Amino acid sequence: MLRVTLLDVAHVFRFFLSPADAVAAGERVALSKDDAHRLHKVLRLEVGEVVEAADGRGRVFTAVVDNPKLGTVLLGAELPAQPPLAPIRVLLAQSGPRADDAVEKLVELGVAEVGPLLAAGRRREARTDRWERIAAAAAAQAKLPLIPTILDPVDFATALAAGAIVCSHEEHDTSLAAALAAAPHPITLLIGPEAGFGGDELAAARDAGCPIVTLGGTVLRTETAAIVAAALVREQLAH
Repeated sequence: MLRVTLLDVAHVFRFFLSPADAVAAGERVALSKDDAHRLHKVLRLEVGEVVEAADGRGRVFTAVVDNPKLGTVLLGAELPAQPPLAPIRVLLAQSGPRADDAVEKLVELGVAEVGPLLAAGRRREARTDRWERIAAAAAAQAKLPLIPTILDPVDFATALAAGAIVCSHEEHDTSLAAALAAAPHPITLLIGPEAGFGGDELAAARDAGCPIVTLGGTVLRTETAAIVAAALVREQLAH
């Protein structure tokens, strides 16, 4: 009869190392200041406890806590190849706490890139430095092999490139499935502000040959639309 203890089902926490550091099994490495604090003061991990360390290049190692106070871990064997991030870029015409929530959930979904979209109805600039911190924490929680890239702000005209799909509750020209079938990868989802994209922006999208799609009959908040669209695209790409 199989006996399962708490140790068998304990969550193994993942930390990200600097991608600038080339690491290998058997090395003792130091975590970042924030991760060292999280390991010692928040998670209260002790010497010998098992964790995982991702090298920022897609490789993940088993590791054991070496010195909790210093935030050092001893790398063990490299784990099997991890699932890659989804070839999805999400550009959000929103900022503030709701945008922060969207970034967190988009990272948990495993999208490759997230960035601010400079659309006409945008009210203020996004704090991309804050988004980077949110992305790092969410990637560790979701146990991704890499931290998704947080992009610099992209203006709407520049975003209308190959693979772009405009999500609009005002009007649409095709279905999301049809747009995905015709779009090259990576997919770029353009999510408008609460007021929606303006008529000039939708006209520019059509002129650029970018499909305009809707996510259903109800009007979703920007952060909800971003999460729903990314989840639907990820599901479609998996088949």
